[in-house]
Amino acid sequence: MGNGSDSINTHGGMPYLFQKTKEQWLADGEAHYQVKRYEDALEAYIHVLLLDPSAAAVYNRKGFTLLKLRRNEEAFDAFSKARDGWEFQIHLHPTNAEAYTGKGLALHGLNRSLEALMAFEHALKLDPSHAAAYDGIGLVLSASGHDKEALDAFERAILRAPTHATYYVNKGSALVKLKRYAEALGPAERAIQLAPGYAEAYSVKAHSLRKLKCYADALGVYEKLLALNPNLEQAWMNKAEVLKHLGRSKEAQQAYATVRRLAQRRWIGW
Repeated sequence: MGNGSDSINTHGGMPYLFQKTKEQWLADGEAHYQVKRYEDALEAYIHVLLLDPSAAAVYNRKGFTLLKLRRNEEAFDAFSKARDGWEFQIHLHPTNAEAYTGKGLALHGLNRSLEALMAFEHALKLDPSHAAAYDGIGLVLSASGHDKEALDAFERAILRAPTHATYYVNKGSALVKLKRYAEALGPAERAIQLAPGYAEAYSVKAHSLRKLKCYADALGVYEKLLALNPNLEQAWMNKAEVLKHLGRSKEAQQAYATVRRLAQRRWIGW
């Protein structure tokens, strides 16, 4: 695993960067991001950008990954580069809805909510079927605390792209924020059906079950989540709480011990 710097690793005398194509590095990044291995995802995205410095969409991915790692200043830089890249694409192709959506995501990452919404709306004027623009609107509205309106946007995205797991996860997350936990289970389960390795879908499902006091079911989901990535500190904490509710205090203590080990390792890493 890399240290997040934009350097080229080497392995066996061959530049590690060139052992994979740009597309392979991108696929690696997406796979790592799905299971919340954000350091590994970041390294993969950096390799993509070394191979293709003009990949605006990957700067967006890098930015959101850096936010997950709480490296906000670096995320700001990535989103700024993404915005500039998308604006260049818009200059070349002013009717490209995807470019406006990409710009909207970059602006969302830069906390420029109104401009982001305007970019997404422009994308929809160009292509009313563009599901990613509705999803982007939902993300901005949710981040602004307008969860009911965000829910409507996510539903519109799903209507236009019913096999896109991320939109179901975002819908489930909006329902969780609205404390509509029973309703959140459906989209979370659908996301898992579409993408069985998508950790955030398990997080939404497990959290909803825990809030509904379905502790035995929640435990099973946390175990599946931790099978995807055993280093998820919050998932271990939640698993410990569920085990306590189930009266399995010894196992709960073991889970808490794992939380402490992971936290210690994280602090040493910092």
